[in-house]
Amino acid sequence: MVWRLDRLWDLEPAQRRGLEMAARGWHAWHRAEQLPAIAELLQRWQGLAEGTPDAATVCREADAVRALLQEASERTVEGLARWLPTLTDAQLAHWQARLADADEEWHRDWGHADLERGARLQRTRERLEMFYGRLDATQRRWLRAQLQSIPYRPDLLWAERRRRQADWLETARRLRGQSPEVAVAQVRALWARTWRSPDPELAAYQDALWRAGCHWLADWHTRQATPEQRARAVSRLQAYEREVRALLNDRGIDDRAMGVASRP
Repeated sequence: MVWRLDRLWDLEPAQRRGLEMAARGWHAWHRAEQLPAIAELLQRWQGLAEGTPDAATVCREADAVRALLQEASERTVEGLARWLPTLTDAQLAHWQARLADADEEWHRDWGHADLERGARLQRTRERLEMFYGRLDATQRRWLRAQLQSIPYRPDLLWAERRRRQADWLETARRLRGQSPEVAVAQVRALWARTWRSPDPELAAYQDALWRAGCHWLADWHTRQATPEQRARAVSRLQAYEREVRALLNDRGIDDRAMGVASRP
């Protein structure tokens, strides 16, 4: 975790030490509060995967995951409010350069409305195959048709990506000299704008994509996946649950996740 921020921000020693302490606290909270909930989700999904969940059920479970992620981001507010204002102009320029590098990759993989370009079809198929195993030719054609039926607007996604980047950089600048209370409030508002765009058109588009994903995934599991593939999905969920429960008892996870015990 910290080594990723170091790569992004080019941290100074005092910043690194402070962020390592904050990250250690975050990971302790995550292990105690969220890993049990994640294990319960995975256990519940095994039962759902054995049956034929509808789109509403899939969306409800996806919303549960999103709620956990939002809760996790909320736990970073105080740390970000403390350390974002310490970033120097040189560090912000370094951050912006790293974002520009990532933008090139985004354009290559996601910046095309044409399904035959970029990584949208391939990545979606890979995620399905991670749970269900290899898709046959008929299933691959079905998946292609499903993705083609969903209006994909890379122009809107790119505009939102740029807005978020500018928002984070500008907030870091604006936090300089602010009181801790003001900084916390601004970072909390920043996260809210990150999770849901303040642009009504983009927010509506994000909602539509979310609902479309629920519908085609429910249709896939119920109508397209074979009994053997559904059984494989259950087995994979069981394996993930075992891994999460093992992590609950692994006291060395915090340092490894932060990159304190070993860094690349």
